[in-house]
Amino acid sequence: MKIFDLQGNNTNFITEILAGFTSFFTMSYLLSVCPGLIGGRGVTTDTIYIGMCIACFFGCIIMGIWSKQPFVVVPSVGMTVFFSSALMTDMNLSYHEAMVITTVSGLFLLALTFTGIGSSVFNTLSGSMKNGISAGIGLYIAMVGLQNAGILVKDETNIWKIGELSYRKTDIFPIIVLFVGLIVIGWCKKIGMPSPPFFGIIASCILVFTGGHIPHLRDLLSIRIKLGEFNPHFGTWYHEGLLKNFTIGIGQLIGKTDHSLKAVLILIISAIVCAVFNMTDSVGVTYAIAKNHGKFDDNGNFGALKNTLTASSVSSFAGTMFGCPTLSIAPESVAGICAQGKSGLTSVTAGLLFLLAAFFVPVANYIPPALTACVMIYIGFTMLGAVKEIDCGDIGEGIPALLTILLIPVTSSIVDGIALGILFHVIVNVCIFKLKAIKPIEIVVAFFFGLNYFYL
Repeated sequence: MKIFDLQGNNTNFITEILAGFTSFFTMSYLLSVCPGLIGGRGVTTDTIYIGMCIACFFGCIIMGIWSKQPFVVVPSVGMTVFFSSALMTDMNLSYHEAMVITTVSGLFLLALTFTGIGSSVFNTLSGSMKNGISAGIGLYIAMVGLQNAGILVKDETNIWKIGELSYRKTDIFPIIVLFVGLIVIGWCKKIGMPSPPFFGIIASCILVFTGGHIPHLRDLLSIRIKLGEFNPHFGTWYHEGLLKNFTIGIGQLIGKTDHSLKAVLILIISAIVCAVFNMTDSVGVTYAIAKNHGKFDDNGNFGALKNTLTASSVSSFAGTMFGCPTLSIAPESVAGICAQGKSGLTSVTAGLLFLLAAFFVPVANYIPPALTACVMIYIGFTMLGAVKEIDCGDIGEGIPALLTILLIPVTSSIVDGIALGILFHVIVNVCIFKLKAIKPIEIVVAFFFGLNYFYL
């Protein structure tokens, strides 16, 4: 395993494999969430599912071998929502038309990262904004964990509230699974065992598959049979998703637009906005992970930053060829890193599991959400420490950081939280005449964010 330099990273094969499994299971819920956001709107859910699994495999291989980092590449929920709402709903584009825009945005993203602009955006953000992003991502992941355990729910007005916790009215077993998993993680951490999150998942598995209701023990045989069924939808994916973006989507766009300069500019601007959103998402997540898990050097720099962002952008562009919306670095990668994953072998392992998942009916249907809730809470705990490094004595830094922390979990979108945080950082510092705190590249990024929210 010289390619991963396990000895140089002070790790071993078994630890890296366990970390890869931890990352995969923690983000397995995306196998149902992201296809569900797009499926049925001109494309089948199975097509999105297969394309997503294969794209994730490809992205994780690139990340693990090129960047040599334990970061996992998956479709971002925020970017998938942007694809579904902004492109398909607001702009009334079909799936293939929206995929053309996403593919073109992948080319812009490649240009941004290969030229080092992505790294410049990273360095442009103030320390307080970076720490606000880190804390906000931690809160978001923790809230997903609470939702998976049934403690947090959304009402009919899409507002978060405490779920029904009475054992007489609801199944409180997922909550028990959550707290048992957290206790196991805490004890493993206390006695110095490796990969505490992995053992938290194992403890949750034992509860779920022996004494729980999701699923019952007697259902295991039927689940085993269903998991053994070969996914019959590869033919559909070939005809709908694989390399069909230009052959179908461009033809639809040419026949749909009025060929005016304004219509063409809107499509180009949409692609640029999509690229800037994806770049900012990857930059924010990369910083949050690297900051909280000791990947910075003594000068506060992350040496593998450019390679990491480049690997993410290459994966994102290549993923569109498989019919998958924009890929980016997953914040849930922290799960594998908390399980002591330190090399690219963690990412490659997770990628192989995604590829395996493509050949079976959606595995997320058989992984109860409560199974990984404990790991998500633990991730939130580890990342929340960034709050103490925010400069609360400076309004121009403290308020944008606070808004970023709030908006990421409230909007359930990392990219929207970061985008609005950057916008507020520019606006607040202009209002208090602290113009030196605003960098030129930050103004450019804020401009494209403004176009998305106030014009497109």
